[in-house]
Amino acid sequence: MKRKLNILAAFLVLALLLTACGAGGGDRVERFAEAAPGSGANIAIPGYEKLTFTAGKTAQTVNLKNPPENACTFVLTLSLDDGETLWTGEALSPGEEFTRITLNRSLDKGEYPAKLHYDCYKIEDNTQLNGAEIKLTLEVK
Repeated sequence: MKRKLNILAAFLVLALLLTACGAGGGDRVERFAEAAPGSGANIAIPGYEKLTFTAGKTAQTVNLKNPPENACTFVLTLSLDDGETLWTGEALSPGEEFTRITLNRSLDKGEYPAKLHYDCYKIEDNTQLNGAEIKLTLEVK
């Protein structure tokens, strides 16, 4: 009986870890940036370890969000590590998301080191706040 309980406990811990790590294909990690130095207000920054794209196409399906708890807009820029900008989005309000983007050019199959840059702005007056940059991998199939 004790062995069954240990196996069950191990299974539950493993399931919890897989869920927390985004094993369901989410590849999403929540991070926080301080809105302005010394302000004490945080901005929730969704981080992505990997984005999967289709080779040879500029239109891509994504799930890039501005969490609803934020009090700021995001302008997102996706670029390769060499500095080439692949895409820049329009202002994204809290609770909104991009589900389709159009890259500046198509990519060949392979893996590319990239960055997703977040520029953050106050909703009231468009004053720029602190931003963030997330390193990720573009997996192109």
